[in-house]
Amino acid sequence: MKKNSTYVRYLLSLFAFILSLSGYTQTEQDFVYKIIKGHEIKATVFYPEHKEKLPVAIYFHGGGFMFGNRNEIDANLKKQLLNSGFAVISADYRLAPESQLNEILTDAGDIIKWVKRNGKKKFNIDTKRIAVIGGSAGGYLALSTGFNKKYKPNTIVAISAPTGFSTGDIKTGDINLLKQPGIVQDTIVSHGDYDKRMELWRYLGKNQLALYAIFGFDPATEPQKLKLFTLTDNITTDYPSLLLLQAKNDRLVNPKDVQFFQQLLQERKVNSEMVIVENGHGSELIRQNPDSIEKIIQFLNIHFNRK
Repeated sequence: MKKNSTYVRYLLSLFAFILSLSGYTQTEQDFVYKIIKGHEIKATVFYPEHKEKLPVAIYFHGGGFMFGNRNEIDANLKKQLLNSGFAVISADYRLAPESQLNEILTDAGDIIKWVKRNGKKKFNIDTKRIAVIGGSAGGYLALSTGFNKKYKPNTIVAISAPTGFSTGDIKTGDINLLKQPGIVQDTIVSHGDYDKRMELWRYLGKNQLALYAIFGFDPATEPQKLKLFTLTDNITTDYPSLLLLQAKNDRLVNPKDVQFFQQLLQERKVNSEMVIVENGHGSELIRQNPDSIEKIIQFLNIHFNRK
């Protein structure tokens, strides 16, 4: 019996050692960062075993502002960030059409506020080294946090991110469709069923209602309101350092728009880099171009003065 007990302890110790070498020794914890109208909006923090304060990367998922959730963070990106000594927080946010973009943007700012106020005490996070990363719609949210005067991050990584919204060729469908039962939930949604929400996104896109559902107004008849959501109209010299990752063959985000955004950043003396790859959008860009993860970590290490 004693031999068996010793052998079991040996196996457990060996298993723990192998996990530590693989970079999998980590803690994972869900938490609520915001409650609105009784609805809890949650995030998940991952952090490696550590004693010192850790820099943190806050991640926003993509999904056209209508689908996706905090579980959608790319596994390899998360793993490499953890192995490099970062805490990682993947955050939910309110989704359209139950909420509009102006409300969604406040969620992006509020998770940073929560981390700045609670990160050190709760998770031993270095609140002076906060990065925000996002893909696709999440990349737009990441970029938007740079305008928050009080709670902006130290640096931003935007992957396949739209930088504004055009009114060209926009036609809005029959908004009465949004009143049909089952289209818009009567409660806030921030972590919906992925497949059902994607189906909703496709339905609204097919019926030319996606932009109306996201903004809460018709951009074809009220284009002046889009200026509030056009990033190129709001960049100033105190914008955080920024890494843009974009594919040449992205069918959802025009690479020329991102290149124009990068040119504008340089003209405004904002510390920024742009990396162009061949293919991929959002998480697919990461999966098809694994070297992009190394570039992200290298960029963050430089801007956080880490070796």
